[in-house]
Amino acid sequence: MFKFLEFNSIRSRMVSGFLFLTVLILILAIVSLYILDRANKIALIHSRISQLQVFTLTLIKSDNDFFDLDVYNVNYFKTRTSTALELRDSMNKRIQAEIRAVRQQTRNKGYEVDINLDAIDSTLSVYNDKFVALEALVYRKGFKDDGMEGKMRWHAHKLEEESAGPSLVNVLFLRRHEKDFFLRHDTVYRNTFNRAAVKVMRDMARFHADSTEARTHMLEYQRLFNELVNIQSQIGLSSKDGLRRELNELTSALSNQYFLLSEYSLRQSVQAQQNARLFYIAMLTGAVFFSLVSGLWISRRLSEPIARLSSLVRMSIVHKKPGPIDFNVRHAANEINALTAAFNILMHQTNAQLKEIQSKSKLLKRKNRQLKQLNRELDNFLYSTAHDLRSPLTSLLGLINIMRYDNQQENLVVYFDMMEKSIQRSDAFISQIVSFSKNKRLLIKPERLDLYQLVEEIFEGHSFPAGNGRLMRETVIQEMAPFYSDRNRVTILLNNLISNAIRYSDPDKEQSYIKLFLTVNELEATVEVRDNGIGIGPEHIDKIFDMFYRASTDSKGSGLGLFVFHETLKRLKGQVRVTSAPGEGSSFFIILPNYYKTLEVTTESVTEKNALYERS
Repeated sequence: MFKFLEFNSIRSRMVSGFLFLTVLILILAIVSLYILDRANKIALIHSRISQLQVFTLTLIKSDNDFFDLDVYNVNYFKTRTSTALELRDSMNKRIQAEIRAVRQQTRNKGYEVDINLDAIDSTLSVYNDKFVALEALVYRKGFKDDGMEGKMRWHAHKLEEESAGPSLVNVLFLRRHEKDFFLRHDTVYRNTFNRAAVKVMRDMARFHADSTEARTHMLEYQRLFNELVNIQSQIGLSSKDGLRRELNELTSALSNQYFLLSEYSLRQSVQAQQNARLFYIAMLTGAVFFSLVSGLWISRRLSEPIARLSSLVRMSIVHKKPGPIDFNVRHAANEINALTAAFNILMHQTNAQLKEIQSKSKLLKRKNRQLKQLNRELDNFLYSTAHDLRSPLTSLLGLINIMRYDNQQENLVVYFDMMEKSIQRSDAFISQIVSFSKNKRLLIKPERLDLYQLVEEIFEGHSFPAGNGRLMRETVIQEMAPFYSDRNRVTILLNNLISNAIRYSDPDKEQSYIKLFLTVNELEATVEVRDNGIGIGPEHIDKIFDMFYRASTDSKGSGLGLFVFHETLKRLKGQVRVTSAPGEGSSFFIILPNYYKTLEVTTESVTEKNALYERS
């Protein structure tokens, strides 16, 4: 026991140092747990605040959905229920619950957010009151045959049917002013309507004095129209008027209040991090100081034997002498002698391990070769799977065509069409995935392209979609030099543009067209595909090349077409510019480099590296 406590031994010094380090580590752990717990609580509060903000944004979005969709929803005006209203009620409950949870969590924790939460709660309360008032006005206003709008139009129809009433031309003039107001929300049409109504009433009094029923319909029609104008004015003739303006202002106020709350939360988080940093710096300084002191203290008694042992070990390693070392220092500690013996054993073991490492290195090289082979097999599997997925789809299309000819029940034709469209969409989706994979992996393989033949093949491939018979197409090709590029990638580009122009042609136009202009010189080729289809809204232009993005809810595609188009264009180092307007059509203008004079890669190197992917 006394020998163990003797300070001249390595053991006693190491134990004392270990005990001191243990105490230091315990203190560090306790304080770290406290700081970590506080940081976690701050992070949890910040997360709840973010969740509260998400709920509020969802509430505002549901309100916008209500004004965008339900004001034209006949079912809402019959039942006064809608998905948007149910969602906002649910969000309101979640917001209140989340506010209570944040308050409960921040209570007695030095995290003062009550003022901000009270401001948000108050603003939300006012916002909800304004929305309820606005919803009541919308419901009272009605739509088509419901509400005040339905009553007004009923009286208008009665006036049109009244033989002893005003002339149909005068009634139609009134209806025109009414519709102009609801389309343009301009009070000028209200004044014009009322002046025309006064004239109609004078004419009725002069020529149809005995038509009491027509006068009643006329008065009710005028009264209801003016009430609807007043209701619309309360709602807001634009987003900058009426209750709509107040809701927008409250939305901005909520945004500012959430910003202040998030800013406060960020300051708290930064403060917690600074406290933790200062603590760890202090502990690190103490640990370094202790290490220096203890190291000097121990080295005074152990430096000579350890230095001697270290020199012998270094000489053994430098001169690569695997045999045992001869260590003989007077009064060396038992631990040093034990260390010497352990080192001798270690040298023997090292020799054995070196032999084992050489053996394992050979095994590793063999495994690497096997891994490369597995990668090649995986690539083959990808394209084989693509073929295997498309083969059943092609077979199903063939079976559907057979069933069309053998079918005796006309009501099944609709289902055949639906099945065929679903299979075609799946087949197109697989083709786009394969095109994307090939575009990423295959190098560019330039070759001479016959642009006229290429365009004709693409149009022939799209000769059967519904509505293509009324499409007029025009192709203008000017080749001032031969065009060299990658056939597969150019086909993907032109096929996407032409198929989109066909798919999104405008069925309401008597004559739809697709115009294709190609110009080739020694440096580049310019391609413009122009149509007069349904067009693309300006808010979608910057997003149409995103993966799975659809500019319209009526889109029939998978959302991959233009993404694959854009990735293929980037692979060819091309450029694209899009101009479009809803209802007028779209124009895609692309520029492709011409490899006529300088090829970026040789055909031989491409052929070798693309061998694994040609089957797809």
